[in-house]
Amino acid sequence: MQYEKHVMACQPENNIQVDGGWWRAVLDYVLPPRCVLCGGPGGAVCICAACREDLPWHGPHCRRCGLPLGSDRDKVCGACIRKPPPFTRTVCPLLYDFPADRLVQAFKFRRQLAAGRVLSHLLCEAVIRLDTDLPDMLIPVPLHRWRMFKRGFNQAGEMAAYAGRLFQVQVLASALRRRRNTPAQSGLSRKQRRRNLRGAFDWHGGAKPGRHVALVDDVMTTGATLIECAGVLKRAGARRVDVWVAARAVPPGRR
Repeated sequence: MQYEKHVMACQPENNIQVDGGWWRAVLDYVLPPRCVLCGGPGGAVCICAACREDLPWHGPHCRRCGLPLGSDRDKVCGACIRKPPPFTRTVCPLLYDFPADRLVQAFKFRRQLAAGRVLSHLLCEAVIRLDTDLPDMLIPVPLHRWRMFKRGFNQAGEMAAYAGRLFQVQVLASALRRRRNTPAQSGLSRKQRRRNLRGAFDWHGGAKPGRHVALVDDVMTTGATLIECAGVLKRAGARRVDVWVAARAVPPGRR
């Protein structure tokens, strides 16, 4: 795909016009957006240039799992060579570190949609920089219905909707279903996370998923959730699964 028509819209001083319209322009003029981190003038994307510069940008990393590498962003790490995950590429512009972690927490737990707009925008920029083929569809990592009821929204669904509008890619928000309300993953080891999620998802779409699918989520920690979801999509008929996340959590010894 040719990305030229999107690149200028994704520059920090401009706005990706994916929602609103003339009323959004009027509202931004009357009430200029503030930076979600420092409170100063934030521009159209709700983050100022200084705070953007201070974000923990992800450097060279494994193209499959997103863990840091010494050099060359497009290489594959030894662990993924020995045991490839069910997804082909991971797009992750940020490390899950201060202050990106504050953006994620504000979006997920305090419903600060401006923080979600920043994360979605940066994720779309990262996709554009890769200049790779777009997927046939975007699928957000689902919440269980009870967690969705309590939280009121799915942050992964909001990010997928933002990217879908920008790239004009279909978003299937309910085709992948979380059928078990699993305990929280925080505090569990990698092996415990995999066991906790085994059989937690199923394909609920009426037809097969597209040949090329991208899973969307806010953060990738150990990758257990995304591995389980990607496996379900592969078994349902997807040929290629990519992972799009705003931030990658990295063990201290790997940074």
